[in-house]
Amino acid sequence: MLKPIDRGGLLLPGLQLWFDPRKRKPFAVVSHAHGDHVANHDCYLATPETIALIRVRNGNALASRAKALPYGEVYQGQGYRLKFYPAGHVLGSAMAHVETDSGETFLYTGDFKTRKGLSAEAIDIPQADTIVMETTFGRSDYVFPDFEETCQRIHAFCDRATAEKKTPVLLAYSLGKAQELMKIVESRSQALMVYKTIAPLNQVYASFGVSMPQTRPLDFLNMSESLIVMPPSVLKKLPRKDCLVAMVSGWGMNDSAKYRYGVDEVIPLSDHADYPDLLRFVDAVKPKAVYTTHGYEKEFAATLRQRGYEAWSLSGDDQLELTL
Repeated sequence: MLKPIDRGGLLLPGLQLWFDPRKRKPFAVVSHAHGDHVANHDCYLATPETIALIRVRNGNALASRAKALPYGEVYQGQGYRLKFYPAGHVLGSAMAHVETDSGETFLYTGDFKTRKGLSAEAIDIPQADTIVMETTFGRSDYVFPDFEETCQRIHAFCDRATAEKKTPVLLAYSLGKAQELMKIVESRSQALMVYKTIAPLNQVYASFGVSMPQTRPLDFLNMSESLIVMPPSVLKKLPRKDCLVAMVSGWGMNDSAKYRYGVDEVIPLSDHADYPDLLRFVDAVKPKAVYTTHGYEKEFAATLRQRGYEAWSLSGDDQLELTL
């Protein structure tokens, strides 16, 4: 009943229940408002926070086709009950917990983070018989620095830019990472300028009780004495000679990241779980079976098998280990 398959999104065939499909469906579960998890469905379940973010990013028409399911409330489907738990990824992000009429339980994580953050709801981990979990950083060399250490590094970068009489620019995706960064730097004295895609999302965060600092619209011609937060996609618009630029990403753990992104510094802050947190997450859920997806899915599934779990990548392209 609850064996998942990958069909451009996750499908539970026994329930005909879709999670984050990339093409339009009559009915689906949408875990959060990032564009790669949202499609033009006829009807979908999402948290109220996610629906509000979709309204800003995708328009009223798509938002109006949603059914709001707040955390902890139960949606009664045909043969199952579904409940959302906070995933810790961005505002409104949800893990979907399914219990069938026969008592089987299933957990779909979507994108999630177990570590401390300032702008998203703290994760709440339920137990389940079967998990499908994202494993973006599912390799042992992805161990992020302590959160406080990362915050200090962000402030040190801004101090360095100021000392060099340059404008500090932090590159971050408009939804989630940008709000986290603004919470980290809100105590600084510089005026905070943000790109036009960020400010409306800040208003959604504020409407759900996440206090956000005051910002100004980003003016590329008048950035002096300001601190800039903007998405990487608009980097080419930046007058680079007057700026010091940092990409803020979990991929900053890679030695080549600074050169790949073409920036002055890469600071490893992520809204995904790192390798140790992925392991702790599985131990907390206590599943009978695990399916991994995204990132280092085959590598992490192999690690779980070595730890005694039944675990396979959702792609099904696992290499079996032989004990000789």
